[in-house]
Amino acid sequence: MARYVLVLLLLLAGCQSAVQPTATSIAAVAPQSPAGGTPTLPPPTPATATDPQAGAPTPALAAPTAAPATTNAVPTAAPAKPAAAPPSPTALAAATTPVAQASPGTPSPGTKLPVVATFSILADFVGVVGRERVEVATLVGPGQDAHTFEPSPADAARLARAAIVFENGLGFEGWLDKPYAASGSKSRRVVVTMGIAAQKGGHVEGEAEGAHTHGELDPHVWQDVRHAMHIVGVIRDALVETDPAGAESYRTNAESYLGELKRLDAWVVEQVQSLPEARRTLVTNHESFGYFASRYGFAILGTALPVSTEGAEPSAANVARLVRRIKSAGAPAIFVENVSNKRVIERIASEAGVKVTPTLYTDALDKPGSAVDSYPKLIRYNVTTIVTALKA
Repeated sequence: MARYVLVLLLLLAGCQSAVQPTATSIAAVAPQSPAGGTPTLPPPTPATATDPQAGAPTPALAAPTAAPATTNAVPTAAPAKPAAAPPSPTALAAATTPVAQASPGTPSPGTKLPVVATFSILADFVGVVGRERVEVATLVGPGQDAHTFEPSPADAARLARAAIVFENGLGFEGWLDKPYAASGSKSRRVVVTMGIAAQKGGHVEGEAEGAHTHGELDPHVWQDVRHAMHIVGVIRDALVETDPAGAESYRTNAESYLGELKRLDAWVVEQVQSLPEARRTLVTNHESFGYFASRYGFAILGTALPVSTEGAEPSAANVARLVRRIKSAGAPAIFVENVSNKRVIERIASEAGVKVTPTLYTDALDKPGSAVDSYPKLIRYNVTTIVTALKA
């Protein structure tokens, strides 16, 4: 009996050894604590890995899935940002075109071609040729003296915006280069006197010494109507080249205006012929009638000032010399201009015993709406005033 009990105990001990792992096998599987003591369980899965549908921990293989999700988010979000989209040709052109260069060329529908004219007489020419297609900004306005003009920051802004800058040249706008350069303007500069045979200042025979600068060119070409016609042609060609879409309009306007100026020139010749040659003499503030005298047959006895009104007042000796010349020629009158100081010419008239005529318009028009607010009106007014004064 004891033998059977012993066998049974041995069988039970063998079954227990087959079911339970040894301490060594458990240690090989379970992770150790930092101290190497009691085994610790694997850390729990973070809450962020929880399946949003079931709330159960996401299997370990779910972690690599999150990385592609992050990678895919970049191209998905990029199209929503305008800066990341490929630029269109139009947008690229707009981004690379300087602001100052945006205005030159054919104006867009509903807009006008921005141009600058340096003084009021030239602005009148441009306005007649350009009409509704151009927006003319005038630097030296009506009644102002271009010889002594000082440009402002607003003038620099006009230059920067313009597609074309029309200027007289021949030293008339000696102040123009600095504001043009400072403005950063990319506009085309058109000198309207190119092609005209310029006369020198100081061309008057017997002119008093010191009353002018020898060799200085006379810029007042518009006093000869034929030169005004040349200027109109230059303006027409510049506008056609810059704004080809308006070519027909510019040519039509110029042709009509040239016809008017041709008739005006013939009228001046006719009026002057009514005046005896001995009476065709001029004494003025400064040398602004040289081209007028050459074209229409006048002699200039003298001027109080040189070509530019910037000159210093004449000396007492020069005034005395001019007074003697006026008396010797028997000139009945001397002429004052709208851009010059009348004081000097009134002093000479008083000493010579002659009258001072109504003001002539030489370098500038009068204000808009007046009797002399255009070039043809200026010529008609001046010729009528001169002929009437010298006939008396």
